[in-house]
Amino acid sequence: MTISRDTDIPVPVTGERAADGLGRRLQRWATGARDQAAVTALVEERSLLARDDVRRALVREDGVGGVLCDWAGLARRLYVLELDPGERVFLGFVLSMAGPHQTALSRVRELDETRLAIVLRALVRLSGNLRIAVGTRI
Repeated sequence: MTISRDTDIPVPVTGERAADGLGRRLQRWATGARDQAAVTALVEERSLLARDDVRRALVREDGVGGVLCDWAGLARRLYVLELDPGERVFLGFVLSMAGPHQTALSRVRELDETRLAIVLRALVRLSGNLRIAVGTRI
């Protein structure tokens, strides 16, 4: 939350500004390879972390002033959130990287180009292979 310079009234930080700060905090939390791949994909995608409903389903305070991803909480709410098919599939892939959630690989057809590239880069990150580059084909 930021403080307005004019009136000292708290102004909630929402949308992409909140997602930027939250993304950095989540990346500090993510220490395992699965969490790192999933969090990096969410941060790179940006629009889903900017949504209040997604943040409420995913993010929890860790008790010591930090935040953590509640992957199980997001999985429970995946079909309750008002997501378009591409958003739901993207989050399904993120959940599959982070934990025991399963998403059929054939669902990549429902991703747009941007989200597909993000998922592919996250999978390469998760594999630990630093030689494969995901980008535009020539």
